[in-house]
Amino acid sequence: MVSVHASPITAEDPIFSTAELQALIAAQGSEAWLDDPVAQDALWRAAQDGTSRLSLTQWLGALTGCCQGRQDPLLALRIGQQMHLTAYGMLGFTLLSSPTLREALATANHFSLLVNLKHRLHLEVDGATAAVHLQENFALVGADKYFCTLLETAKILTLLGDMLGHGFKAREVRLNINADPADARRMSEVLGVPTQVNCLYTCIVIDGQCADAPLPQSHAMTHQSCRTQCVTQLQELSQRYDLCYQIQKMLLASPDRIPALPEVASRLHLSPRTLRRKLEVTGNSYNQILEDVRKKLAIRYLLDTPLTTEAISEKLSYSDAANFRHAFKRWTGTAPRAFRSQNRDTDWSLPAAFTLPQASRAARLSAHA
Repeated sequence: MVSVHASPITAEDPIFSTAELQALIAAQGSEAWLDDPVAQDALWRAAQDGTSRLSLTQWLGALTGCCQGRQDPLLALRIGQQMHLTAYGMLGFTLLSSPTLREALATANHFSLLVNLKHRLHLEVDGATAAVHLQENFALVGADKYFCTLLETAKILTLLGDMLGHGFKAREVRLNINADPADARRMSEVLGVPTQVNCLYTCIVIDGQCADAPLPQSHAMTHQSCRTQCVTQLQELSQRYDLCYQIQKMLLASPDRIPALPEVASRLHLSPRTLRRKLEVTGNSYNQILEDVRKKLAIRYLLDTPLTTEAISEKLSYSDAANFRHAFKRWTGTAPRAFRSQNRDTDWSLPAAFTLPQASRAARLSAHA
């Protein structure tokens, strides 16, 4: 099974569905929200394709770019409020029909990739109150952490309301983000729940009796049927991810020259034909994985090394530098040297009127990666 907790999933791995990206695009409309129109167009096309998967870096690049472009940090909260159980397909019905909230949260953790969780959910009961803690799966800082925390908290609050019914109201929201009291007041207004900032941890405080009371829509047969289908979905994602992940990591770890398909197949103890067939079953191809790896390595080399375009072309196994330059411009809309000049040692500070933590460089460049 694919699990954020049990496998070396990184922020660069395309494992999340486009459900939240679709909500972001619907909120943004036709306005530009990324500096690179080519990258933005790629995200638009991914959102329209129900089978596409995004990496956390890609998603945060889109979310951060949109919130910063509109100078509206609370947009992340409003997007989270739109993420109802129905946005997550069969897993949504599995959670809705769970026996209790405690079991629903355990199910959400188990199938975390099917509900795009970037945090692990931990339920802690203390007498008359309970707290749903959001524990980070990824080490995020700055604007990445700020926007991701806002969206995920609003999303979990929305899902709790769906599961517990119309009478549910959280007691309090505590956020592990840096913000001032005025921000907290605006967040309280949007969420309709008293909200604290600058806390040691992020959690949603609820009535203690909610933890183990039967959920309003609990139904054993429906829950089991839906859960079985979620197991199948996760297995399919696991098969797709595991093979692609092995190949991607193998290519990324090649220090001198990217190996060709026959060499990769040999390392996996497969024939080239068998490897192609296995990738076709998962909806992928070696060339697709190779192109993605080349993009990642090209940007890494341009920003973090003094290598020339010709040297990078050779390391990426292009026949000549001209082919590499053509491919790079197709990916990013910019020639390699111009990209290096524009992005290396750039100050990514926010506009003066936008008083949030500085955006991480990785997030700003995520659409290219």
